[in-house]
Amino acid sequence: MVQDIKIASLRENTLASIAEFLLDENFQNSTILKEGILELINLLADYYEEGTHLFPQVLITNNSTEFFKTISNREILISNQSLSVSEFKNIIKLCAPLTVGSWIIYIEVNDNKLKYGLVDAEMTETSPSIYEQTVGELKVDPKDINIAFLRNIGSKTVELTGLKKKLIVSLTLDKIEISDNVILQISKEITKSLDQEYQIPIMTFIDKTIQDAVKQGHGNLIGVVKDDETIISKLKDSLSDGVYLNTPIDIADYIIYTEKEKTNESSISLMAFSKVMISMLNHDGITLLTDKGRILGYHIFIKSIEINGIQLVGGARTRAFQSMVNLDMFSACLYKSQDGNSKIWIK
Repeated sequence: MVQDIKIASLRENTLASIAEFLLDENFQNSTILKEGILELINLLADYYEEGTHLFPQVLITNNSTEFFKTISNREILISNQSLSVSEFKNIIKLCAPLTVGSWIIYIEVNDNKLKYGLVDAEMTETSPSIYEQTVGELKVDPKDINIAFLRNIGSKTVELTGLKKKLIVSLTLDKIEISDNVILQISKEITKSLDQEYQIPIMTFIDKTIQDAVKQGHGNLIGVVKDDETIISKLKDSLSDGVYLNTPIDIADYIIYTEKEKTNESSISLMAFSKVMISMLNHDGITLLTDKGRILGYHIFIKSIEINGIQLVGGARTRAFQSMVNLDMFSACLYKSQDGNSKIWIK
């Protein structure tokens, strides 16, 4: 008797989803392009080069020359090749180690031709990320130009974003819970009470800093509190287990100073504090900021706080996030796990 065999293929399901995405985004109908993007997703989900975990981001377009006219940028052309699936793999091998700072990989697919290299569209520390300028809040819809953006958003999890659609691909069987643009949302809350003149560059810088922290860390908890000494004092009394800075780090003030002075010294100082902020964000416990862009403390722990006898469930960070919400003293809270799951709460 022949045994009945059924195959559940993650590959085929993902290929079908990619095909639907490309159709909606008006990319050329190409089996090679679909399979090439599948290879990129497979690599970006968990990419290592000589033992170092890398997080390259990839911009795919049908016309890089015309598209790059719409944003200020620096560009390095690496190669022109015939369109093939194997070349997509080669792109990551050749370019991923070069994606330092704000450099990302770009790929132009036009008929049977493939052009690729590196692009950097962040001209200053407070420039919006290339993601925001291409498919994020600042995106434009250039006529007859197609755009797709690939980036790792968690362990084995890759986001494929276009001008119209977004596809999240998980290469595990774990349940994925993702709130859209949570880092941008929490960055807006961290800058909510600042003067409008510098609000956008400060929010942009904090957004990019948290993005960098999330890439490097194993999970994050962020709490935002109103910049009011009475409220801050009450919160410190409630959460006494942690490191509170004698003098808060005023990230917003450093950014304003850098914007005004535009000197190497101010730029270096800002980046130095950004690195400290990333380290704090990746410590165990909560990193506490005000809605005026000040860092109050880090490595702060909260005991379980239940409401109406409902027990908290999940891992340590999940339970801590829910306790932060239940405490009702924060104005916003963010939970981000290593596997890509994220939750945000705004009062």
